[in-house]
Amino acid sequence: MTPDELDVGIDEACGDDPFTAGAARRRLGWLAARPPGAPYRPNPWDPRLWTPRRRRLAPDQALLDAMTARGLLRRAGRGHEFADQAVRDRLAALWRRGPGALTMLPARTRLDSGWAAGQGPPPTHGNAVEFLVDNEAAWGRLADEIAGAESSVRGLLFMLDVPHVRMGFARDPVHGGGPVTGVRLEERLLAAAGRGVDVHLVLNHVTPALSPANTTHPVERFFRTRDPLRRVRLRRLRTPQTLPIHGKVYVIDDRVAYLVGSVFAQEYFDGREHLIDDPRRGHLRWRSSLRAPVHDVSVRIEGPAVADLDRTVRLHWDRCRPVAGDAMPPFRPPAAGGPPGAATLQVTRTLRGAGRYAGLPVGETGIHESYLRALATARDYVYLENQYLTCTEMVDALIDALKRAPRLRLIALINMRPDVPHYVRWQRRAIERLLTGLGDDRHRAGLFTLWSHEKAVGRTRILRDHVHSKVAIVDDEWLTVGSANLDGLSLTCGEHELYRPPLVRLARLFGGAGGGDPWQARATEVNVTCAGEEAARLRRDLWAEHLGYPSAGDPALARPPEGGWLELWRRRAELKLDALRGPEPSVRDPRVLPYPHTGGVPAPGGHRPAGYLRALGVDTGRLQVHTRFRSFSFRTGAWR
Repeated sequence: MTPDELDVGIDEACGDDPFTAGAARRRLGWLAARPPGAPYRPNPWDPRLWTPRRRRLAPDQALLDAMTARGLLRRAGRGHEFADQAVRDRLAALWRRGPGALTMLPARTRLDSGWAAGQGPPPTHGNAVEFLVDNEAAWGRLADEIAGAESSVRGLLFMLDVPHVRMGFARDPVHGGGPVTGVRLEERLLAAAGRGVDVHLVLNHVTPALSPANTTHPVERFFRTRDPLRRVRLRRLRTPQTLPIHGKVYVIDDRVAYLVGSVFAQEYFDGREHLIDDPRRGHLRWRSSLRAPVHDVSVRIEGPAVADLDRTVRLHWDRCRPVAGDAMPPFRPPAAGGPPGAATLQVTRTLRGAGRYAGLPVGETGIHESYLRALATARDYVYLENQYLTCTEMVDALIDALKRAPRLRLIALINMRPDVPHYVRWQRRAIERLLTGLGDDRHRAGLFTLWSHEKAVGRTRILRDHVHSKVAIVDDEWLTVGSANLDGLSLTCGEHELYRPPLVRLARLFGGAGGGDPWQARATEVNVTCAGEEAARLRRDLWAEHLGYPSAGDPALARPPEGGWLELWRRRAELKLDALRGPEPSVRDPRVLPYPHTGGVPAPGGHRPAGYLRALGVDTGRLQVHTRFRSFSFRTGAWR
């Protein structure tokens, strides 16, 4: 019995439902990993074996009997075991790599089947794409575009911390004195509706309502008070805390679309300098979770891809409860003319399954598939810039890619401390899995973090930066950017739903967790994937900021040095580290530091700034190590 024959047999025994087959493979993988002849006694507390009871998925006795009748299994005492040792070894190896290998990528990988990794819209040609690095550029550009809207504005609003968010400033908040005024998104939307522009917003109504991510009530209150005629149309889409609408898509005049990286909370406002204290970040509130300078990347798009992003907004709008008189007008593309650009783009998405969206009974995992396809052809380097790295399936794909291509190098810019409960532990585990899985080849993977380091009276000041961007670039030929993190929630399955730690089990009582099949529990994520010269252009722009070069046109970023791009990153990180280790720590242009680990095991306490620096051999007594930036009051125009 070959693995392909096994896969066909599982499909026949499970019927047409792919997730029934996925559950069967998880359970059968558990059977394969047991000692031969051991009785069938699954551990009910093993999260890898959980399936929705209401669906009566495998391994109920009827399914195991069907497997036995087809020759896939044979009885072994009170249990079952595989009849073919080669098949047993194959499934056991897949199981050791994690349950995702037995569901999203079963024994016979079927990336084009439509259900295992739904791809979403096809690529489109003739697009113009502009990358907006950091939110000083992205927020102001979006606000200006809304101010000039003529016909329509539609969007997915993850959160908007009304009335505290300023999208831009007319003057320096510190030296101007007095209260600080600025551009407010809600006022721009209201003004657009007052001009006759059709404004439609899908609100991410997170449960429980006390969640810091739920800003539905203040947004609705603002428009109810200032817009009694309901010219701004709002709909709520109820989502558990663990399964949010994380993609932030805005379509203006059916002509231009934005994929915004950050939520609209003032602490995310930042410029490319990433100052430790920037008054434009405003005052820290109870919703504030990062409290560090934020690096992010957004995208502005014109061309045929705008229609695909518009359909994504409509998909969520149609899922909400309708309100009389709030129908969304049809999409009207601009009049025919020359293409706005030459870029080929594909909108890739992650969507929740379980029949949540019309026509997509098992959702989509197109972002995950796009990563897998890019890694399968990578030759020289893979650059990842992401908020989280916890997805087991992605880590395994990186290991496979590095083992397949001897020249390939991995450069990953991540955070030392994720801001989501349980992610600190899960990321440490993923990093250890990556580095130990590479064995003697772990030198081909470089992990780095981002820091702000400034001169001060006395000791220099240093504060970690928060990487909020979700960027991947491969070989200067392929890139993806958008809202998808490298965690299970954004790619394959909800890790909080899969492992169900006590906090999540408690949250279910208040609607904060979804329940059901964890392999269909995903956030809404939207990326754009692009092949061509845009990849190299974005790489140079980002690396100039991170590695401390004056501009993206610096010759050092044009061609890799001897040893490859990873060698350049290590040199620049070492330059930064040497300056910090000196008797009088000095400020150097690079902003990156290497991730400390020993034999692939992350340094203990490395998720805290001081512990991280000490693990790198830095005497923290010679530095002012900050854990947060200062709070600034827009009301009084003074530091708090």
